[in-house]
Amino acid sequence: MTSTSRNLGIIFLSAVIARLAFNYLTGFMADDAFITFRYAENIAAGNGFVYNIGEKVLGTSTPFFTFILSVFAVLSISVPTAALFVSLIASGLTAVVLFRFAQLLRFSHFIALPAVCYALWPRSIPTDACGMETAFFTLLIISAFYFQHKQLRLYAVGMATLAAVTRPEGLGLLILLTAYNFFSDRQRRWSYIIIPAIILVPWLALSTLYFGTPIPNSITAKLALYSRFGDTSFWDKLAYLMGWHKYYGYPLLLAALFGSRWLIKKQNFGRLEVIWMVGTVLFYLFSRTRVFFWYIVPVFPVYFIFIMAAVPYFFDKINYPAHKQKTAAVLLTLLMAAVLLAGNYQPVIRHRESRDFYTNIHQQIGYYLYSHTNKNDLVAAEDIGYMGYYSKRRILDRDGLVSPEAIPYNREGRYRDLIIDRKPDWLVCAIGSPMSAFVEDSVFTARYQTERTFTFDIFQYIVYSRIKHK
Repeated sequence: MTSTSRNLGIIFLSAVIARLAFNYLTGFMADDAFITFRYAENIAAGNGFVYNIGEKVLGTSTPFFTFILSVFAVLSISVPTAALFVSLIASGLTAVVLFRFAQLLRFSHFIALPAVCYALWPRSIPTDACGMETAFFTLLIISAFYFQHKQLRLYAVGMATLAAVTRPEGLGLLILLTAYNFFSDRQRRWSYIIIPAIILVPWLALSTLYFGTPIPNSITAKLALYSRFGDTSFWDKLAYLMGWHKYYGYPLLLAALFGSRWLIKKQNFGRLEVIWMVGTVLFYLFSRTRVFFWYIVPVFPVYFIFIMAAVPYFFDKINYPAHKQKTAAVLLTLLMAAVLLAGNYQPVIRHRESRDFYTNIHQQIGYYLYSHTNKNDLVAAEDIGYMGYYSKRRILDRDGLVSPEAIPYNREGRYRDLIIDRKPDWLVCAIGSPMSAFVEDSVFTARYQTERTFTFDIFQYIVYSRIKHK
């Protein structure tokens, strides 16, 4: 085994083990992941690409990842387990690509820095291990830029195309790379149109015929839901996206600026990547929806390349002897790894608490509904991931992600009217939620009665049933 192969194996395993350890220590799975899980299981069971059987609504924003999970379900492999497995492999491969990328960009003795930073980054590990498509999407993004820089442009556009059917945000990367290659490579310009078309045209046609639109309903739902609450101010959102809410945010930005100068000037790299990163931040910044913690994570591996490029830039500037740089690189890598590992302590504590909340309330509500409701009962709930997955009941999603009928009510803030008009058999309300402020309303109490209260820490959820004669 060569030293490079050994290093790649170590890098791959470091990313995988870090995420496995996080999963073992926290057991955390994101609520939204279970929406995708239910879609995947319905596909595998032959019920169609649906959340509620018979309701053709594209309520997940990650169709390609959903199809991948459905293959595992066909093989009788647990979908949550499959999601973790795919994410672990994708995370390891992302670290490997970053290592190769640093080699390509002539980081010299410092080639491990971007990969190690990603492998242990406290904001990446939770999202890569929580059942979401984030790790897989991140791999497609960094692979597209890697192939682009290697002049394997068709591969780059192919990766970007897969990214576009994995997350809607991937469309921005696809447009950027397709446009750049179309105008800069005249000999093969139409290939950059044909490759995306081979995948996108069938998907757009199928989704339009099947769902009525290729646009995920979850996008429209979130815009309506968070138009009234949940979004943050411009500056708070910017600080969160850029990491400025933490002490390390500004120094990392400064390092990235120095690194970008070295990369652009010495390696002729970074222009497309900067456009994409800035565009992604601006998209989230000006969107009228809440930014969840996994949204910005796919940007980090690209960002780490710029940040860590400041290291060879610095050593070049001070003319540090080449024969001493290897020792400096080893010490710097070990120091960074130690700092990042320590930085994961709080995320572990925080996500363990989130796990306890979801399993003690949301999952238990799901089990309760499964055992206390009839198979055809309609259950209205917000944050439907765990509840919908474990209840196996027909869901009226009060957030609107899988229930488009809820969107106009949410846009106008008529949360009670949705319940009164749609008459669900069961209702789950989070006490203190602005969507459940109506539970003391006489119009509501005349129609629904309390069945069970679930409490954990400061959180309280109440399950109501509809009074039959109402």
